[in-house]
Amino acid sequence: DDDDYDDDDGDTIMGGGMAGARMGSNMKKSSGWGRRDGGSSNMVVMPSQEDDNERRNGEGGDTDERDKNKEEEAALPKGPQRLIASVAGTVERVNKLISVIPISPSIYYGQVGDLIVGRIVGVGGSRWRVSLTCSSASSGSSMRDGQLPLSGVNLPGGVQRIRTSEDVLAMRTLFREGDLLTCEVQSVQKDGTLVLHTRSLRYGKLDNGVLITVPPSLVGRRKNHFVTLKGLFSATKEGESAMDVDGEGEGDVDVYLGLNGGIWIQRTIPTAWENVIRADQDERAPLAETLQKLRQLHATTRVNPPMRESIARVRNSIECLRLVHCQITPDTIEMVAKASIKEEVRVAEMLLPEWVVKLTEGTRR
Repeated sequence: DDDDYDDDDGDTIMGGGMAGARMGSNMKKSSGWGRRDGGSSNMVVMPSQEDDNERRNGEGGDTDERDKNKEEEAALPKGPQRLIASVAGTVERVNKLISVIPISPSIYYGQVGDLIVGRIVGVGGSRWRVSLTCSSASSGSSMRDGQLPLSGVNLPGGVQRIRTSEDVLAMRTLFREGDLLTCEVQSVQKDGTLVLHTRSLRYGKLDNGVLITVPPSLVGRRKNHFVTLKGLFSATKEGESAMDVDGEGEGDVDVYLGLNGGIWIQRTIPTAWENVIRADQDERAPLAETLQKLRQLHATTRVNPPMRESIARVRNSIECLRLVHCQITPDTIEMVAKASIKEEVRVAEMLLPEWVVKLTEGTRR
């Protein structure tokens, strides 16, 4: 094929210039952005950069293909046709499809198994509509809303049975508009819509915590997105810590890192609560029932002031990392939070420009 080129013949794309730059006379014509045989050309393009070769009326292609292109162009309005990159990224070409893969994507493209922190924005048709941007209204951006079918959630008490019309009428007793939840991507449809589920006991409705949203590119895929940060409480009067006030727990903070950019922060549920609940129920009670009671207790129990400060400190630590565009991981969050405690920085002052730079200094080494 005259449109292909062979690396063995010494054909290369000139670096440092525009995509599809003119080659030497002893080289064959390239296809501009990307290669005809598919795959990435390892070429980086910038916004507004044009592909010169693609508007040369099919120069270097097959005769039949050029004739077909001319027939298609005859039906279009006359004028210069050109390809212009709208984002910065690497070029990828599959047959006639040319794509620019963003280097730092601001839109989340889901994969099976991803953890999502989303918000319910619609109920109907035996499914919930989940906003992946965690906004209270349906997403107006190019990011599609996810679909959570009724068959993808656990019924109260962990009952396993076929869903009926009565379950459809009672959908708002499980999730209603405005509720936050954690879920997992079950499948990705052809149009890019994500089908979600909460069948694991780890997933479900979120209460009594703080939500913060960051660009999805700052949250990388990890083996475990449910992390616990320990020892992030600051000393109170007479050396007290968060675990000594109201006996509510060990002062640890749970962080759920959603790959769509939603991050949920809450207190770690004390083990003493689970012991109390198990003592009051039958030994043969299912685990799902125990976890449901734990979540209800967590949702209705007040968060004491020292724990609120710890949660707010973790929240501002994540915001500091977002401001300097640093990867958000448990290590970087803990590094910034402990640096603020060491410097005795008040939570309200952590987002001052001078403190943002100083607290995140350790993440840039």
